[in-house]
Amino acid sequence: MTSVLRELPLLYAVLSEGRLCGSASAVHEPSPAGPLTAPHRSRPPNLPPAPRHPRRSRQSSTSRVRLYLKPGQKGTKQLLAQYGDRLICVRYRYHAQRKKRLKTVELLVAERDWQPPRPRFAHDQIVGLRVAFADVAVRDRVKQAGGTWNPERRVWQLRYDRAVALGLNGRIGRRTRIQQ
Repeated sequence: MTSVLRELPLLYAVLSEGRLCGSASAVHEPSPAGPLTAPHRSRPPNLPPAPRHPRRSRQSSTSRVRLYLKPGQKGTKQLLAQYGDRLICVRYRYHAQRKKRLKTVELLVAERDWQPPRPRFAHDQIVGLRVAFADVAVRDRVKQAGGTWNPERRVWQLRYDRAVALGLNGRIGRRTRIQQ
């Protein structure tokens, strides 16, 4: 982390594990407990806006996967004989700067029973959706799906299965279970 900070201006936005963590002056060394959260989201007004989703350019990336093979395909036979049913896939990565081709394998190391978590809401449960006033297109889609406006809670009410069908899962409020 410190090598990145030396290369960046002091008030440049810093990304940690794909999440915006504030300015470089607010970044601390990672703790064993887990990734840090941003102490604040405000930016100095004189800085240009930070890119929303910064991506590496193709030239600067270290290696790229060009080939993904399933067990049994040509190029995986020896690895399949070596690892057997534990082999999940074989990837060929190409490192442009080092001019190397890297063969990587994905192995199954443990397997155990797992129960998927219960859904947050029943399919017929009425939930509250946050829709901005200016977001007319989404509001119209909610209305067409049978949604109604709740002025007390300031949310649109719609059945959970219809909200999922419209792709509005992210707009469901935290405590939006509506009493019927």
